Amino acid sequence: MEAFWILAPDSAAHPAMVLLPYLFLPIVGFPVTPFLVLLGLRFGSAWGIVFMMAIVPIHLVASFWFTRAIASPWIWKLAKKTGVTIPELPGHRQLGFAFLFMVIPGLSYSIKNLLLPLSGIRFFPYLICGWLIQGIMGVPFVIMGKALIQWDMKLLAVVGIIVLVLFLFKHKIRDMYRGIMKL
Repeated sequence: MEAFWILAPDSAAHPAMVLLPYLFLPIVGFPVTPFLVLLGLRFGSAWGIVFMMAIVPIHLVASFWFTRAIASPWIWKLAKKTGVTIPELPGHRQLGFAFLFMVIPGLSYSIKNLLLPLSGIRFFPYLICGWLIQGIMGVPFVIMGKALIQWDMKLLAVVGIIVLVLFLFKHKIRDMYRGIMKL
């Protein structure tokens, strides 16, 4: 945890020390939240959000390609052997499903990015939905990084309230998701 604070804006840490790990590690399953906080710490809220929004599509493209080109055939074979059914969504339900799937808390950022392409969703709806939802959900964590370095308790309280509201509504969002899956 001590290394986390070394990258604060006052340090001489090169921006690549934050951006390069954030670019590659979430693709292979590393938790994204520490990187979002580091973006806020190192670059401030505005630039941190800009960098986050610029890198999320790279994660999404890499995850989509990996799932469809490499992992999907293996996953389908494994599912068939074990008797697990992987739902394929009709085209008119894909965007609603993708939206709810990305919003539901619980699964990690990387897992969501890898699993959604298995639903049969087309690339552009996947990219736009993932970029929009993951970007919006990441903003409070980037802001939290800036608030931590400034010890801005008001800003930390606002971020805390946003996270609490998301947590409280997760059950409602899950119910909507289950309703879509039954149709």
